[in-house]
Amino acid sequence: MKFKKPKREITEWFLHHSATDKPGHDDIGWVRNLHVNQNGWDDVSYHYFINSKGELQIGRDLEKIPAAQAGHNTNTGAICLSGVGSSFTLAQFKTLEKLCNKINKAYKGEVKFKGHKEVYATECPHYDYKALLGISKEGFMHLLPPWWELSQYLKTLGL
Repeated sequence: MKFKKPKREITEWFLHHSATDKPGHDDIGWVRNLHVNQNGWDDVSYHYFINSKGELQIGRDLEKIPAAQAGHNTNTGAICLSGVGSSFTLAQFKTLEKLCNKINKAYKGEVKFKGHKEVYATECPHYDYKALLGISKEGFMHLLPPWWELSQYLKTLGL
């Protein structure tokens, strides 16, 4: 998994969930079709999508502003996990952690990570992203040591 910092300025990364756990919806192609053909957008709203198998799928080009959190898209990036409620998998959380660590390192710890619910009246992303990623109350992700394997958060999920 590679991450290359885009040329456009990004100060915040927003975390989302797809709000569906139907098997046919577990792919960026399904989300892109929904966003383009039903919503009329020019592309899928998210830059990254992590399916239930933990596979990282590429969405909107990083040089393009997302369409993921209305009124809060400028200078942001967007990551979506497939699922809702308790349907998320260990594989997804591991991929999310790896991706966010790479993003955080590329920005030298100076980028914030937020949930969609921090700027919109929603429960999205339906998982405790702050505990999962070690995010401070200010939104910064701690640079986790290499031995960190989500142990505290995963114990709360019984995984």
